Amino acid sequence: MGCPTTTVKISSIVLNVLLALLGIAAVVLIAVNPGSIPDDWDIPAYIIFAFIILFAIIGCVAALRESICLTVTCAVFLLMLAILQVIVTLNILNDRHAQTGIAKVEDAWDHDKIDSLQVKYQCCGKDSSQDYILLNRQIPLSCYEGQNDVDANKMFTEGCSAKLQRYYDNETTTIAVTSWVIVGFKIVGFLLALFLLINFRNKQRRMQF
Repeated sequence: MGCPTTTVKISSIVLNVLLALLGIAAVVLIAVNPGSIPDDWDIPAYIIFAFIILFAIIGCVAALRESICLTVTCAVFLLMLAILQVIVTLNILNDRHAQTGIAKVEDAWDHDKIDSLQVKYQCCGKDSSQDYILLNRQIPLSCYEGQNDVDANKMFTEGCSAKLQRYYDNETTTIAVTSWVIVGFKIVGFLLALFLLINFRNKQRRMQF
């Protein structure tokens, strides 16, 4: 086996290991942030990343064993998964852009469910604590650090709309970057698999003579 083929073989193994790790990281990201993607897309996302991990492992085995059958299988499914992930990612991002963090705060405020958001994101009111004062309402304990002491020095000063929207935008960016990086890895993995497939077949033909 020539030096270029050996280099590509090692690169393929390293790439597949990184792809598996990225797939695991993506699954963990979705699991610890249950609201990070729309409910309709969480199961498809888990399935896609599970297949990514599976075929990354198959790709490593195919390169190590120089298996034509496994390499073909890995190449085909990597390409299919890349296309499917592009479709799912675009849909998830479209859904997230349609449902902003500000809209979530407005809905919680209108239905008296703002307390949980104030505790979770350490914020107060829609825009600030002045929202309560303007309505002649007492500032709730959920606006204070620890939620057990009305101390002005421990009050959350930032409004929930701005804080939640910033958090929401950062989370969307993380999802987009992670997903597109994995798509890029899969496309590169597909190309490396094609190169290895050609070389494995050429080697097999030479051994027949």
